[in-house]
Amino acid sequence: MGVLASVAGCGGATEGAPIAESSTSSVVATPVADEPWDPCTIPDSAVKAAGLDVGSKSTNLFGDAPLSTEWKTCIWTDPDPGSWYFLGVFSSHNNLDYLKTNDQFGNFTDADSAGAVQFRRTANYQEVSCGVAYEVIGGVVYFILDGRAGREPKGEPCSEIGRVTESLRTNLPARAR
Repeated sequence: MGVLASVAGCGGATEGAPIAESSTSSVVATPVADEPWDPCTIPDSAVKAAGLDVGSKSTNLFGDAPLSTEWKTCIWTDPDPGSWYFLGVFSSHNNLDYLKTNDQFGNFTDADSAGAVQFRRTANYQEVSCGVAYEVIGGVVYFILDGRAGREPKGEPCSEIGRVTESLRTNLPARAR
């Protein structure tokens, strides 16, 4: 669990930041010019269709405060019983090159036809984790799947995150060209 918190980077809470409300609409929110796109605006219907637990939505595993002022974050789990992972979606005005310089990540693949770049954590311990990043207009969006402590994986993390990101891709801001 602590792994997701360290992914977003440093920064304090954003006071007065809007809190996304539950939605069943299929409209994707446009980012405010001075803020990154908010992944919590992904419609509940899309989250459910991706196989995630709509009721588990959170901006921070450790309370209500945002993880960072630079990143917008939304986190879900796969449904119980037997939930085995957290899926975090992070958005920032930074670009993919910035993400690639983060020493917590490595083994970046070349972009696929959808513009997705897969990566792994660089931690030295055994960890269930895999990430996928997209460069979008106005910044970068990345997904990170982290195993839940004490739970056996029910699948291969990169296959699972590939399935989820493919399902949610149409809800992201437009891809940067």
